[in-house]
Amino acid sequence: MKCLPSLCLSLSMALWVPFAAHATPANCDDCSDLPNLYRELLEQEFLLALFQSWAAQGYPLATPKSAQDAAVARLDAAMAGNLYGVLAPPSPIGGTAPGSAAPSFGTVTDTPDCALVEYRRDKPADKELTAHPVTPAEVRKKLCKPKADFTLAHEGTHKASCEAAWKAKDDKSLKTVKWYIDNDAQAYQAGIKVLREAIASLATKCKWSGSANEYRKDKTKTVPTPEEIKSLAQNTKQKVSALNRATKK
Repeated sequence: MKCLPSLCLSLSMALWVPFAAHATPANCDDCSDLPNLYRELLEQEFLLALFQSWAAQGYPLATPKSAQDAAVARLDAAMAGNLYGVLAPPSPIGGTAPGSAAPSFGTVTDTPDCALVEYRRDKPADKELTAHPVTPAEVRKKLCKPKADFTLAHEGTHKASCEAAWKAKDDKSLKTVKWYIDNDAQAYQAGIKVLREAIASLATKCKWSGSANEYRKDKTKTVPTPEEIKSLAQNTKQKVSALNRATKK
């Protein structure tokens, strides 16, 4: 799933995920989908930590555009490094990196409607992505439920903050790097909360024994470790059904 927003629309907030790094499963409800969802979580938490660090440093970037560029570079480097650990996806033929970061969905902040948009290539040969209006219902048709849920939670945070700024006639603040960084951090937190809930729920169905602490200090769900995820992914639906039957005996 991830045109930098400023290259498509003058001002927009975007959900950044690896572009073409991994295909979206049909339903994301099988144990084998856990590594894919967990990699998504690692990417989102990496970006959250990055934006939080910039806020703690007093907003060291000059403009939203410079923050966008820096975030793309940092995420690309992390993806090419050891971001995924034991859950690293198989390398394509030739051993190249599994994709690069670009926006997938975004919220336009330079108009009062704060519209939701999708970034995509209009033609296969196009080098840049363009923004197209999209509805939440359309997002749900394009993504499996866990990914649609966290995407809409993320963009919903941007939309609510954007609309509030316009209502308060404070739309100038939307152009500041402080607003950009703070609001993106809030949006990543909202999306991560939803994604962690989905991973914990699926992991439980896949016979995860759970954690002593159901919730973390930030009130998001505790999820399995990457090593546990790798093991749980081997539990096919047939194997889980067999384990459930054995438990009932």
